Amino acid sequence: MSANIVKKLFLISSFIVIIAGAIMAFLGSTINDEYEGMYFIMGPIILVLGILFLLTALFSKEAAESTQARYLAIIMIFGSIIGIVGVFSGEIGGMISLGGSIFVFLVFLLWPCFCLQGGKNIRSKIIGVASAHDSISISEICKITGLDEPLVRDTIYDAIGRHQLSGKMTGDTFIRSGPSATAYTSSSTTKEREVVKVLVICPYCGAKTEQGIGKCQNCQADL
Repeated sequence: MSANIVKKLFLISSFIVIIAGAIMAFLGSTINDEYEGMYFIMGPIILVLGILFLLTALFSKEAAESTQARYLAIIMIFGSIIGIVGVFSGEIGGMISLGGSIFVFLVFLLWPCFCLQGGKNIRSKIIGVASAHDSISISEICKITGLDEPLVRDTIYDAIGRHQLSGKMTGDTFIRSGPSATAYTSSSTTKEREVVKVLVICPYCGAKTEQGIGKCQNCQADL
């Protein structure tokens, strides 16, 4: 499986869900009379879900090409195949199709959360790579992240506009503007404490000795 197919896996799975919904809606009720009512309701629902998945894949490429989206796409494909197989499985076909539809509906419930998280992760990855270089081209960011050039370019411009990236675009190259190297000098004043020494005159020899010392430093007499 090529890297491009893996990236577009959610988009591909959306088409498969649409096909599964169409088959269940138009063939399910015809082939399985016993489950006609179920297919009449479930088929259009799966068809609508597939269209919603397709729209998000087209307009939210950041999320649709995320790792989480690929895992959900596998579940969607699995559920769709089970749903299609159920149409042609006779008496138990309705239950099989119902089981496959549950997988698709489960993805529909999880997709909004993964959509938001996946988009944030991809955006953070692009911004992180750009901010880690003083100068880097869009194509180089694409090689590092493995993402499409239009997605990377739009994300970089949007991040600059929202002040999430400090820099500017020059042609096809992002140039980071580093922090201003303004030197701040602080004048530190060292206050020296004046020590006042009180001298005591020795009554025996007249020598001066610092107060607090019990003996004269000259004649050793008691003060």
